[in-house]
Amino acid sequence: MKVKSMVCLPRLKLTILIAGMFFSLIGFLNASFGQERKIDSLFLELDKKYRIPEEWSMLPYELEDPYKRVKNGPPLTNVVKKANVEWISRWIANPAKVVQNAKMPNLGLTFDEIKAVIVYLNSISDKDVPQVSWDPFLLKKEDDLTDDEYDEMDAIYANGKGVWGRARCTICHPVKGVGGNVGVGPDLGEITQKVNRDWLYNWIKNPKEHFPDTMMSQFRFSDGDIRGLVEFIMRDTQFIPEEVYDDEGEVIKPENTGMQVLTKQEFNGIMKDAALIEKGKDVIEKARCFVCHDIKGVAEIMPVVEYKRDGLEGFEKLLFEIRCLTCHTIQEKGGTYAPNLTFVGSKINMPWEHDFLQSPDIIRPLSQQMPKFNLTTEDATVATEFMDKHLLHKEPLQDIFNGEVPSDDIVAAGEKLFYEKGCHACHAEGTKGGGVVGPNLGTVGDRLQTSYMQRHLKNPQEMNSQAVEPRFNLSDDELKALVGFLADHVKKKEGNE
Repeated sequence: MKVKSMVCLPRLKLTILIAGMFFSLIGFLNASFGQERKIDSLFLELDKKYRIPEEWSMLPYELEDPYKRVKNGPPLTNVVKKANVEWISRWIANPAKVVQNAKMPNLGLTFDEIKAVIVYLNSISDKDVPQVSWDPFLLKKEDDLTDDEYDEMDAIYANGKGVWGRARCTICHPVKGVGGNVGVGPDLGEITQKVNRDWLYNWIKNPKEHFPDTMMSQFRFSDGDIRGLVEFIMRDTQFIPEEVYDDEGEVIKPENTGMQVLTKQEFNGIMKDAALIEKGKDVIEKARCFVCHDIKGVAEIMPVVEYKRDGLEGFEKLLFEIRCLTCHTIQEKGGTYAPNLTFVGSKINMPWEHDFLQSPDIIRPLSQQMPKFNLTTEDATVATEFMDKHLLHKEPLQDIFNGEVPSDDIVAAGEKLFYEKGCHACHAEGTKGGGVVGPNLGTVGDRLQTSYMQRHLKNPQEMNSQAVEPRFNLSDDELKALVGFLADHVKKKEGNE
């Protein structure tokens, strides 16, 4: 019996070992195939960030999204040199009362706290606003100008008004609640009470010198254009606050509205008060102003990752200076106000784009218009070469004509189809008239590649999810005829100028 028991013992251990291995294998199979593995969220974010969709081309560098900037507010180091203290005190007390589209919250600070904050901000100023030389008469009020001085001022003003229109400033900036469709610029309805003309000149000349992360474009304005724009802004009534009157017809001044205002005279008497400086710093830290603003002398609680922009060149430099992605999108980065540029190299004929960038024309009468940034020929070449090389569909779009010119019969058939389908209800055909909802098609053959027109007409929403153009379910022959008709619309062609 003892011998038998001794022999069975190893068998029992072997059986247990095999059973353990079996159940371990079952567990492994369940873990591998029966259950979803949990992946660290960090790896999922990295995968999402760096995965390139199949239809996109790989870009030579990572694009900077202006909507994901580190700080949403401007640096405050020299804010007291930018804005007068009366305006700053009203702004801190109630931002929405001063600027209609203000994003800054009302912090509920007392007047004593507001004074302390302004005194601290003055203490960290490191430079004065660069002085600009102005003709003496430009510093006069209109009633004090001689007739000759008024005429000269008016000519400068008129030039500035034209610059304002060509730069399409109201795309980003509302004025007294009107405009600002992009939603990134402050309301300028009270700007004459906020800034002096020297600061305004220097800001327009190079906004990124004052606020590197600003979403405002750096226009290539001439000195004369900047001076004209300043004159227009400082004198036109739309930028001057509307006066409020009491029951007796007297103008109600800001200090008489129940809001305490820090006057320049009072500020001059307290600006070097050490106790107020220390108190102001404490108020700023407790109010967490550094979340939105760079403020010298105030410690950062949160980690700040800054973009390295030294040495930018080519298209990357243009993207930063012009801030193209404030309005446009490239590969899901940027704004949605203007057309998506992700595949613009597969859509637009680059010779047309080269001219357009230097002198933007009206394409959609009732829609967005591109500002004139005063780009040079070299700038336009840099942009179009990048678009042509990188902003493409990975797989080339099919060209129904393979580069050949459409025949007269195809063009005639397309013209008939254009009017039968009612395309003219939304589109004008050159000088022949038509609708204004869609782009004028007078020179669409210069602007768009035939391969893109073919893909767009076949399924507009596939090429642009926001397209309002109907899907007509065109046959192949109809598609070819309509594309041929549109491709025939080019500059200097009879009937299409």
